[in-house]
Amino acid sequence: MKKFFAIAAAVLIAVASFAQETNRDENGNLKFGGYETNGFWDNWTIGLGWNAIPTTTTTPLYIPTVYGQIGNFTKAFPGGIELFALKWIEPCYGVRFGWTGMQTVDPVADVVKNLNYAHVDIVWNICNAWWGYKEGRKFELSPYLSLAPFMRGGKALTAGAGAGLYGTLNLSEKWGIFGDLGGILADSKLLTTAGDTYNYWKLEVGVVYNAGKTNWTRTATTAAAAAAAIAAAKAAQDAAESKVAGAQKAADDAKKEADNAKDEAKQLVDEAKKAASTNVDGLFDEPVVVYFEIGQSKLSKKEKAHAEYAIKNIISRGENVKFTLNGSADTGTGSKARNKQLSEQRAKTVYNLVDELGVSRENITVVEWDGTERFATPELNRAVIIEKQ
Repeated sequence: MKKFFAIAAAVLIAVASFAQETNRDENGNLKFGGYETNGFWDNWTIGLGWNAIPTTTTTPLYIPTVYGQIGNFTKAFPGGIELFALKWIEPCYGVRFGWTGMQTVDPVADVVKNLNYAHVDIVWNICNAWWGYKEGRKFELSPYLSLAPFMRGGKALTAGAGAGLYGTLNLSEKWGIFGDLGGILADSKLLTTAGDTYNYWKLEVGVVYNAGKTNWTRTATTAAAAAAAIAAAKAAQDAAESKVAGAQKAADDAKKEADNAKDEAKQLVDEAKKAASTNVDGLFDEPVVVYFEIGQSKLSKKEKAHAEYAIKNIISRGENVKFTLNGSADTGTGSKARNKQLSEQRAKTVYNLVDELGVSRENITVVEWDGTERFATPELNRAVIIEKQ
C-alpha cells in the first residue's frame, strides 16, 4: 500500500507539470504557460452530486445478496452524496477538495455499512490542454488522480488513493451539470478483515456553480498592452514635436520620464512657450486620443495628465468650445457585449473629466461606439477620441 501511494504521488506531480505546459491559443499555436494567475476567489467550481451504484468491490466484482433484489431499485442501487470545491490554478489544471458519503456492503457479513472519505484531487482539463483555452466552451473533460487521507467505514479509519474522469456541461457562464466516474483503492479493514484491498467505485451526477471571475487573460496580452501604451505615448509626443519648434529636447526628456506625468506636462508647456504663437494656436486643432489598459475603464496617471493638459489648453482660448467624445475597444479580446460596455465606461470617464474642468454638460456630446476599429493596432483602439467642434 505504501508503494502504491508513492507511485500515485509521483504521477500527480507529473500530470500537474505536463498540464501547465500544454496550452494552445485560438490560432492553434502552443503556449507554454502564458496565463495570468487569477486571484484566490476567481475560477472556483462548487459541486453537489448524487452517487447511485453499488460501491464496494473486490477482485473479482462482489455482488452482495442484500443488493441483489432486482425488483427493489433502492436496494439494488443505494445512494450517496458528493460535495466538492474545485480551484482552477490555470486553464489546464486545478485542485479539487471533496467529501464523499456512500452506502457500501461488508462482503463477509453481507450487511450495509456507511463509508465516508475526504479526498484531494489533481484535475487535468484535456480540452484546454489539447485544443487551447476558449472562453465559453460548453463541454469539458478532465481526468484526475485522487488521494483520500481520511476514510472511515464503521469504526475503522484508513487512507486510500485512486483516479477518475470528471466532465462538465456548462449551461451558462455560472451554472452547469457534471458527471464523475472514479474509484478509490483502500485497505480491507474498513469493512472486514478478509482480502487485501478493496476498490470503492462511484458514479455521480450533479450540479456545479462557477464562482468569481471565470475566464483567463494571457500574460503575453498584458505585455503587449504595456508596449502599446509606451508606443502610443511616443506617437503623441512626436505629433506635438511636428508643430512646436525646438521640441526635440522635450520629446527626449518625456520618453525618459514617461512614468512621471507631471514632469512630462511641465516640459511640454515650457517648450510650447518657446514656439511661435501661431504654432501654439493650431496645437490642439487635431483630435486628442487618450488610451486605456486592456479591460480597464480608468485612466492611468499619465493618460489623465495628458487629457487634462489638452482640454485645459482648448478651454483657455476663451471660446464656447464644444466637445465630442467617442469611446472604443479592440474587437480582438472580450465579447461584443463586454466591448460595448467598456467603450461606454471609457467615454463616461472622460466625460466626467471634461465636466470637472468646467465645461458645460450641454457642450459635451458622447457618440455611441458602432463596434468598428479605427486603428490597425488593437491596443490603439482601447481609447477615447476627444474632438473639438
